Amino acid sequence: MKTIKIEPKNPDIEIIKEAGNLLRKGKLVAYPTDTVYGLGTDPFNIVAVKNLLKVKKRDKELGLPILVSDEEVARRVAEFTPEADLLSRNFWPGALTLVLRTRVKFPSMVTGNRENIAVRLPSHKVPQLLAKCINGILIGTSANISGKPPALNADQVQEQIGREVDMILDGGETLCENPSTIVDLTQKPPAIIREGQISLQSLKKFIL
Repeated sequence: MKTIKIEPKNPDIEIIKEAGNLLRKGKLVAYPTDTVYGLGTDPFNIVAVKNLLKVKKRDKELGLPILVSDEEVARRVAEFTPEADLLSRNFWPGALTLVLRTRVKFPSMVTGNRENIAVRLPSHKVPQLLAKCINGILIGTSANISGKPPALNADQVQEQIGREVDMILDGGETLCENPSTIVDLTQKPPAIIREGQISLQSLKKFIL
């Protein structure tokens, strides 16, 4: 395992390339985001996804969220509804994950055996650039053991899963202790799956 310091607002492209090479090889990389630290790999590499689930001790039926490099990629992989258009316009890039019908065939471990995908465009440059290294799509689950507190810095990543990841990008302390808010737009009416950084009150005027 290798830990490398990275500047969140102006990340060194050579460091991003090094991490990107690992991701393309099916390795696991932990990285800072605009919410908590994330654990990423290529969502289309089944062996890598299995390994990630094993490291996190996460049930494969739960599925895994993805982060995208830009909104164009999000629209390529997911079916945007009018509600999704409205929410992405007001909260992306940012701490809002949208559950939408998938337009591409993801491994069942990523979708949790459903026809939906949980997708987010983060406001943090590091995951945006990492996603760009692997066709714009990166697993965006939290870098912790399932059920344990999320990691807010590289040391906490190291404590929980450090021995089993290939690289930790140390971007310092996260700016927020809360994960993203998750909204399921495949239901009528939309359902708040998890309230995180973006409050239910903030969403009500748009979809509820």
